[in-house]
Amino acid sequence: MTRRTGFTFVEILVAMAVFSVLTAVAVPKYHAMRGKAYTAALKADLAELRIAEEGFWAENHFYTTDPTQLDWRATSDVRITITASDPFAGFDATALHVKLTGTQCTMSVGRVTAAGTPSGDISCGAATGLPPGAGAPITP
Repeated sequence: MTRRTGFTFVEILVAMAVFSVLTAVAVPKYHAMRGKAYTAALKADLAELRIAEEGFWAENHFYTTDPTQLDWRATSDVRITITASDPFAGFDATALHVKLTGTQCTMSVGRVTAAGTPSGDISCGAATGLPPGAGAPITP
C-alpha cells in the first residue's frame, strides 16, 4: 500500500473554519483602528491649523478663511472648512476625512462656543449637515 501525500478534505475544512473565525475577529478591529487613525488625522490637522491661524493673526491682526494665505497644508483626504463671522474675533473650522463617513471634528478659536466649549478645543462627533468629503481640499 502506498502512502499518499497531501491534505484530506476534512483537514482543509478545519483550516478554512479556523481562518474564517480569525478573519471574523480581525476585520472589525482593523476597521475600528482605521477609524481612530482618521479621527486622529482630523484632530492633528485642526491643531496645526490653529497654530497657523495664530501666526497669521500675529502678523495681520485678523484671522483668515483662505487657507492659501497660511503656511500650512492639511493631510491628504482631509477637507477643512474655515468660517469667520468676525475675522477680528475668531474663526470656526470643521474637518472631514473623505474615507471616514459620519464623523467630523470642529474647533472654535477666539471665543467660547454656545455649548460652553473653551476656545481652541477640538471636538469630534457625528457629522451634521455635511456630506462626506465636503469642504475644499486645502493645497496652498
